[in-house]
Amino acid sequence: QSMTMCRQLGRLVVSAGCVLAFAGSASAQSQSEDWKFSVYPVLAWVPTNIGIEVNVPVDGGGGGIEGEIVDSRFDGAFLAGFSATNGTWRIDTGFLWLGVGGDRPELPNLTVDADVIYGHGAVGYKIYKDLFVTGGIRRFALKYDINIADVRDFSRKPGLWDPLVGVAYHHVADKFEAHALLDFGGFGVGSDSEFGAAARLDWKPVRHFGLTAGYNYLRFNFKHHVAGRTF
Repeated sequence: QSMTMCRQLGRLVVSAGCVLAFAGSASAQSQSEDWKFSVYPVLAWVPTNIGIEVNVPVDGGGGGIEGEIVDSRFDGAFLAGFSATNGTWRIDTGFLWLGVGGDRPELPNLTVDADVIYGHGAVGYKIYKDLFVTGGIRRFALKYDINIADVRDFSRKPGLWDPLVGVAYHHVADKFEAHALLDFGGFGVGSDSEFGAAARLDWKPVRHFGLTAGYNYLRFNFKHHVAGRTF
């Protein structure tokens, strides 16, 4: 092939202004250890913008290709979460699958399909009032299929496992809860560096049922070597 997949540099940007969760917040409490559990089984995610850019550099005298999708597609998403706390210790997990894509009818013609898989798990320990120190792991994988001008196809699934450390704020009350998180990870184990921030508000109008809304930000840098080249 005159252009190999490893020469491809792709950028996927998905912006969510608000994550709306219709969460069956099932709180269960054990008498012996005083643990409380919350389950978020059905979350609805509303994207405000989907941008995908493809850049194939020039190589061996051949022309490079650079373009961004014009017509975006939102194929679907599934999110779920779980948390447990006894006041001193706290466990938080989350999972996301997201399917997006898009087309560029004009030159250079592009068709892009991408599946994003995300998951994290963290354990926190209270150090002062509602402040916790946390440690955990994050999984991020991106499966993409790119067709350029109906003659070149690229398909890969790079993925990362990153260790995490951070601080978190969890204020839990009968009707309202406030949660915030800052974490750092990678350290060369998975990605070179990683920074994440999140904020969420939970409202429980009735027992065993609640609504939650929040915002997540994640930035990471990594290098992937294929056939002597760097992605």
